[in-house]
Amino acid sequence: MTYKTHLLTSLVVALPVMAATDTLAVGNIAALSLGAILPDIDEPGSWIGRRTRGISDLMKRIFGHRGLTHSLIAVGVVTLLMLSLTVFLSLPLAVVIAFVTGYFLHIFEDSFSKSGVAWLLPFKPRKFQSGFGKVYYTTGGLMEWIFFGCMVIALALLVRRLDLSMLLTEIRSLPGNLFREISRTFEPGL
Repeated sequence: MTYKTHLLTSLVVALPVMAATDTLAVGNIAALSLGAILPDIDEPGSWIGRRTRGISDLMKRIFGHRGLTHSLIAVGVVTLLMLSLTVFLSLPLAVVIAFVTGYFLHIFEDSFSKSGVAWLLPFKPRKFQSGFGKVYYTTGGLMEWIFFGCMVIALALLVRRLDLSMLLTEIRSLPGNLFREISRTFEPGL
């Protein structure tokens, strides 16, 4: 799955939960989004892999693509690392939860790929395909593009239903005129 589909799918799943739990904030959305693309750091050709070439090359050499970074052990390690940031950097727990949720959703989404994911690495190398071999996609293939289109529609419907005025206020408080201009384009009546 491409990073765009991972981002959209994770947002469609998580935004309603964030709204319902009163954690819908720019920082949490950013953390969710980063978590949703991070597992592909083990693929130098991925969006995040191209931006972290030395690390990405090393990760692929050691773990392979959709290897250990796409397992429950990785989710646990990421959770522990993020929780340590709450202690040492006073990172809000909601940001940690959003990041780990994005990371987990990425792996769950990849489990619907034709090849599936090895959830239980390093203990069991067997790959699990969540669509039971009947519902699957190949990265960049027709099914992914259809799914991507569905996620675009779903996100558009969500944005219409959710009260995003709080996010606009947050964006306006960020430094730089660019954020102010972007937020003004989404104001009602403009």
